[in-house]
Amino acid sequence: MHADSEMPMVQASVGGMAAMLEMTAKKLGMTTVVDEEGLLVGVITDGDLRRFIQRGIDLVNTTAQELATTNPKSIGPDELAAKAVEMMERFSITTLVVTENERNIRGVIHLHDLLKNGIV
Repeated sequence: MHADSEMPMVQASVGGMAAMLEMTAKKLGMTTVVDEEGLLVGVITDGDLRRFIQRGIDLVNTTAQELATTNPKSIGPDELAAKAVEMMERFSITTLVVTENERNIRGVIHLHDLLKNGIV
């Protein structure tokens, strides 16, 4: 699991370019978007950014909150890795936000983490 300084995270009020830079720096293909209290608002993925650019969305003047997918797929910190794999397969995604009480972020798990550890 990627947590603390390894976890991609931006404030909801920052522009889309800042979100893209965070995604590039953390290399997980996504970033979490949080409110002023650090609670999960949504996520932005590489695929989301490609679709926004294709539609001509101005990433400089659009906030991360406006770009974010709300109610992202998440998993609890005590769930088994097998459940994470099942969710990733079912929803065709490569990352899950690890949360407590749905909005308190603990970290992000990537499919590559599961592969590297022999879970898949």
